[in-house]
Amino acid sequence: MSASHCRSCGAPIIWAETVNGRRMPLDEDPDPDGKFVLDETREPPLATFAPTDPGERFQSHFATCPDSDKHRRRP
Repeated sequence: MSASHCRSCGAPIIWAETVNGRRMPLDEDPDPDGKFVLDETREPPLATFAPTDPGERFQSHFATCPDSDKHRRRP
C-alpha cells in the first residue's frame, strides 16, 4: 500500500484510486464510520464506496483534514 503524508496537516494517508480512475487520499487508520473499503490486490489500491459492505473501512482524508479547503478543485 502506498502511504505518505498530507502536504497540509502532515497526517499519514493512503493514496487510493476510485472506480473512475481518480486519486483519492484516505486516512491511514481504519475507521468503523468510514465510507470506503480498499481492494489491496491492486496498486494503487482501489477505493469503493461501501455503505453496507462488511470489513475494514477508511475515511476520506478530505473529510478529516483541517486544511481540506486548500485542496478542493474549484470550477
